[in-house]
Amino acid sequence: MISNHFAYGFNYFYPSIVRGFGFGSRTITLVCTAPPFLLAAAISFGLAMHSDKKDERSLHIVAPMCTAIVGFAISVGTLNQPARYFASFLFVGGCFASNGLIYSWAASVLNDTPEKKAVAGAIINVLGQVGNIGSPYFFRSQDSPRYIMAMILLMVFAGLCAACCLFLKFDLRRANKKIIMRADETGEPRRLFTT
Repeated sequence: MISNHFAYGFNYFYPSIVRGFGFGSRTITLVCTAPPFLLAAAISFGLAMHSDKKDERSLHIVAPMCTAIVGFAISVGTLNQPARYFASFLFVGGCFASNGLIYSWAASVLNDTPEKKAVAGAIINVLGQVGNIGSPYFFRSQDSPRYIMAMILLMVFAGLCAACCLFLKFDLRRANKKIIMRADETGEPRRLFTT
């Protein structure tokens, strides 16, 4: 959660990032900030529905985060303005689409009592905000308009988020095998974790 919020830290600086593309007036710059988020919202809904249909979260988080890594890498690697604007669609869409899935996965993994779920959900939300506190410090004014250091750090945190999701998938699969073995021995109902 924390690494996802660090990777999503461009959100507060996105108008400044788009201004660096050199589209012209302030109005045009602000208008150009909307399309990536509109596409990201559509991707987010589609990804969430597909994730629910497949009852799987980890790969549905990893794929968009890897897409975001590609977007951050393009932003770092080129001076071409249209390519950098295209890259922003990738990193906005990737980070935005995975954000909601992370919260829903955390809630589904905590399948104890409703009280424990509520408290754990609140704790996860609060801890996730550490990323929102720290990431604005990546965007130093002297790095404008490309923010290379920030993009590299966002790329690292997106990779960390994907790696953590893959590790959690592995760990939850192992826990599910133990639950299945115990259920087969005792006859109690299976309450498997969503992976």
